[in-house]
Amino acid sequence: MTAIIKGQNFGDLYRTVHEDTMIDMLMLEGHANSSDTQAARLDSQAALNLACEAGLSTRLDDQGRRLFDPVEVMCRLKSAEAIAGSDFWARRMVPTLQQFVADLDAAGDAQVSVSYRRTFDTSRVPPETALRLRMPLPLQGRYEKLDIDLDLPPEVISHRLSDGRLEVRAGSSESKEISVGVKLDFRLTQNGDLAPPPADDIYLRPKEGLIVRTDRVSALARRLAGTARPDEAVRAFWNYIIDELAFMPIHYDQVPLDAPLDWVLDTGNYDCQLASALFVALCRTQGIPGRMVGGNFLYRRSPTNHYWAEIWLENSGWTSFDFISWDLSKGGEDSLWRDRFYGRIDARLIMECLPQSFIGAIGLPIPPVWHILRTIEGNGARIRLVGVDNVTVYQDHIAVH
Repeated sequence: MTAIIKGQNFGDLYRTVHEDTMIDMLMLEGHANSSDTQAARLDSQAALNLACEAGLSTRLDDQGRRLFDPVEVMCRLKSAEAIAGSDFWARRMVPTLQQFVADLDAAGDAQVSVSYRRTFDTSRVPPETALRLRMPLPLQGRYEKLDIDLDLPPEVISHRLSDGRLEVRAGSSESKEISVGVKLDFRLTQNGDLAPPPADDIYLRPKEGLIVRTDRVSALARRLAGTARPDEAVRAFWNYIIDELAFMPIHYDQVPLDAPLDWVLDTGNYDCQLASALFVALCRTQGIPGRMVGGNFLYRRSPTNHYWAEIWLENSGWTSFDFISWDLSKGGEDSLWRDRFYGRIDARLIMECLPQSFIGAIGLPIPPVWHILRTIEGNGARIRLVGVDNVTVYQDHIAVH
């Protein structure tokens, strides 16, 4: 495996995350299963220092403290250039993810409770503005006996609960924060979607969000698939994405919306969302229906948000494919993990099934340049969307019990 960073731009614009937060992020990625917090922090700090020695750039704030771009850090730790200076990805991040998967497998079809709280930061919104805020919920058709309990703050004037989404209307908050809580109870087993694609197949559209089938994508699909059967074409597309490209975090302000998948091919980089979009676009080119699905992992120490693909195959119906397998298999090198999520996934919170079931805008302005910061928080994870001015848009705390 050779992971090459090419095409993504890194600069001081993105280097806004303080060192302590960056170490917290590395602890989630590489030490979430560790009981010795002090040793985990020291190892994460050492990995960051080694990456800096190997060429990772930083910026200093007014007090002389180092600031990082978390996308740049993760790319460097996972790239061939940085591994010579630090084996943190192969030594800590890959085994941690493998342990997440193994632990969830061992849980079987157990009953599970998820506490999920989203805190909206309304400081960017003018005072006295009426707010309509959204947060995702599981798609009820994917679960048996799904119970949802709400915890709404006084600022909420009204709310509407629909499949896959909670929408609240709220007045202004003196604290500039509105926090909405949800408790979910269900079994880990999930219902598969057996409904065939509709006659006017929306799952063959050439353009849908990040799924943009350009001439270049179509030519690639034809070259990889040739005259193969659908299942053989799907395998060829999977192997190409695993072997020729690399799973990396992305600066989305650099991704052109008119040809996002050409950008993936140019840079050689994808995240879960862009990998799924590329896979679906390749399948659709060959007349194979595909769609993107989104939600959250149910790993106890890292219930973070994620995207994967579902492809319609005649012998198995809607079939799941998840390119987190690139990380699980250390860039495709480990044959035991390479196909772990080829044609299947583990139990998850399924909150979107595009294009028909989607969350929509959250109800707050999102800056053009932003970071997603994932850290350990108590018995779960905290996921924050923040601008490069360090102003939070929203933060989620999710814990699996």
